[in-house]
Amino acid sequence: MVLNIILWGLTALIGILLLILFIPFRLAVSGNIKWIGQHKSGSTQIQFGGLNHGISVSPFPSIHIGVGRFDHPLFSFSLPKNNKTLKQKNKSTIPYLRIGKATIGKIHFDHFFLNGNLGLPNPMHTGLIYGWSQSLRGLIKSKKLDITINPQFNNRFETDMKGHFRLKFFPGKVLWQAMKTYFKFRK
Repeated sequence: MVLNIILWGLTALIGILLLILFIPFRLAVSGNIKWIGQHKSGSTQIQFGGLNHGISVSPFPSIHIGVGRFDHPLFSFSLPKNNKTLKQKNKSTIPYLRIGKATIGKIHFDHFFLNGNLGLPNPMHTGLIYGWSQSLRGLIKSKKLDITINPQFNNRFETDMKGHFRLKFFPGKVLWQAMKTYFKFRK
């Protein structure tokens, strides 16, 4: 009887794990920045999960984590600010770059949106960025890409931008590709 319960429990656990690994997930990053005169403001939000539900992390201006719907989380909490700086060890990053390059093919671009006003102290730089955005917009004509930048040629750094991008991936495929690449280059 106990063995039967343990086997059914393990079967259910493995089934849930496989379901999580082979359901498509989305990673969305959105944010805005506003800098006009001496007034600076901004925010960022990272969403992981499906279209409307999952885990949402807001790292800026304060760290806030929510679980459930992205607009009305079921459960949320904030983390205290930590001013300690972490010292990083000098490690070789080549294997990690190879793994990242191999797994990037399993992650699919879903949507990119950038909209707002941009003004830099040098009008030439404002014009260059505006020209690059317009050429990128004309080069890639897709409903998944929306870049609308309004140049502000007023010799001041003033910006009011909002952006959003979303990626779609299957965790099982990404994990499998990362493991294959790791063991291939481990030799």
